[in-house]
Amino acid sequence: MVRILDPTLTKSTIFHHFQPVYDITSWKRIGFEVLLRSKEIKSPEEAFETARKDKKLYDLDTLSIYEAIASFTANGFAGKDMLFLNVFPSTIVHKNFMAFIREIALSYPEPHNLILEISEAESINNIKELAGIVRQIKQTGIKVAFDDIGKGFSDIESIIESKPDYIKLDKYFTRDLDTSKEKQLFVEFIINYCERLDMKLVIEGIEKPTELAIIKYLGGTLAQGYVLGYPDHLKNLK
Repeated sequence: MVRILDPTLTKSTIFHHFQPVYDITSWKRIGFEVLLRSKEIKSPEEAFETARKDKKLYDLDTLSIYEAIASFTANGFAGKDMLFLNVFPSTIVHKNFMAFIREIALSYPEPHNLILEISEAESINNIKELAGIVRQIKQTGIKVAFDDIGKGFSDIESIIESKPDYIKLDKYFTRDLDTSKEKQLFVEFIINYCERLDMKLVIEGIEKPTELAIIKYLGGTLAQGYVLGYPDHLKNLK
């Protein structure tokens, strides 16, 4: 297993919950998204914001990735299920990140089952630079996803330049999808767009059976949300 690049951070202050991702054409679980939790800070957003203010965001991001993979491996999921790992754009472009990720790819039994999920919670300052690093990441066998698509202004340009393996639609488009024709048209457009470009679309934030039914009717295949499974400790998800 890889080294933690900043040994001054303590592993005891963080842990993870894992939320299942399903193929709704077969109703089979394909993997999990990792969600950071902290014993000292109430919300992950607060934890990352504190790290950003302390100029430790890269350290927290890489520590979270390391610990999530270690937990996944220790619980017997490595090599079987996909693992979506959240990461900020500033971490992706950090000078040490590619060395870190190459070491992970070499040590993990099935690196193609690891997906780095780039968050739109942080603005992308240089899309060309990010796209170049995404290409390097994909060369290691690890896949790349763009999260919260539809939320940020740089979404379409980022997708075209970076060509991610997965995109995850922002939960705004799922909320009340069963009653909104406008949202249904947009979701159908994104489903067709991804099919044409050979990208996989994960639709997040599904909370009602009627929303799930509409997604399936529109042709969606991969989905995530409370109606399919809540985030939990891995020991409870086997």
